[in-house]
Amino acid sequence: MGLDSGANSLQSSIIGNTLGRNRVSQALCATGMVVTDIGYAMVSKLDRSNPPSASRIDHIVMESRSLAESNKAPNEQKTAVVTGANCGIGFETAKALGRAGFHTILACRSEEKGNEAVELLERQTGLEGRFEFMSLDLASLESVHRFIKLFAARDCALDILVNNAGVACPYSQTTDGIEMQFGTNHVGHFALTLGLLDSLRRAVDGARVVVVSSMAAFMVARISYDAVEDERKFFSMRNYALSKLANMTFAKALAVKLEGSRVTVNAVNPGAVATNLSRHGANHRFQRAILGAMFLDPPTGAICSIYAALSPDVKDVSGKFYSRCLPMDMHPMALDVAEQERLWSYTETLASKFPTA
Repeated sequence: MGLDSGANSLQSSIIGNTLGRNRVSQALCATGMVVTDIGYAMVSKLDRSNPPSASRIDHIVMESRSLAESNKAPNEQKTAVVTGANCGIGFETAKALGRAGFHTILACRSEEKGNEAVELLERQTGLEGRFEFMSLDLASLESVHRFIKLFAARDCALDILVNNAGVACPYSQTTDGIEMQFGTNHVGHFALTLGLLDSLRRAVDGARVVVVSSMAAFMVARISYDAVEDERKFFSMRNYALSKLANMTFAKALAVKLEGSRVTVNAVNPGAVATNLSRHGANHRFQRAILGAMFLDPPTGAICSIYAALSPDVKDVSGKFYSRCLPMDMHPMALDVAEQERLWSYTETLASKFPTA
């Protein structure tokens, strides 16, 4: 058994034996998820049997180009959107999509950082005009709907949407008054994806939606809406886990609703990755160095997102959860139809309360 499949098997066993049974077992499940992801990250740096991340990404990129050319639908005629693409996993994902031929839109909050990322991507790849910044603040539904309108005005198909952006932070609220982690990680992406569905359905070679979730979803037994609505019940790590379970549940629910269409939806776990996501908990140089030693680097953390977005292996696969580019058990609540509908209805109502651009 390889390192990747071994880590997945261990986490599946932990989930099956602990998840949601009681508070003690739930704590054991949460600990097991974290320890396994960090342990995998550390051991993988020493494992010489796996190809380096650069060659793995190269392989996926070349496979994507070959598939598109065989289908007489070259990637150069296609468009991709990656949220939060100015750094970390999103940056590496955008780079791979651009190299695969897609006109890649970096949907980011900061215009300065977004344009800097575009310039850096062009320098690193030598592909001028392949990358573009578009303003998107997922913590503002007005910004989300403005992005949707601007994209629709292009009158083009959307072939790949990677819902990558995420925050892990102390208590705060979005501009619409929603708890920041749930509002940014889930509600903003929910509204964005539904608003772009018409463009996704126009993709001539089928479209893919990739939702970046996390094994953190297994730190909670279910979505606690009280913890989302009541600041007194807020706990940063738990609320982050709730948002990641919402990501996974939304991906499964949307995949079910889109059955029979040519749009696929899958969720992925990037693993324990040293990115800006940890900036609120690791803002000292020494702390960042420790995280760099223990966690995956961004290119390695991006591989699963790139795989789900580009690989021919998953071209017609939908409603699945991938970790380390292998199928992984979804959270039981993400598979529960009643839970899917409850989250969908709750989010739809929440998003509809606020004005749009």
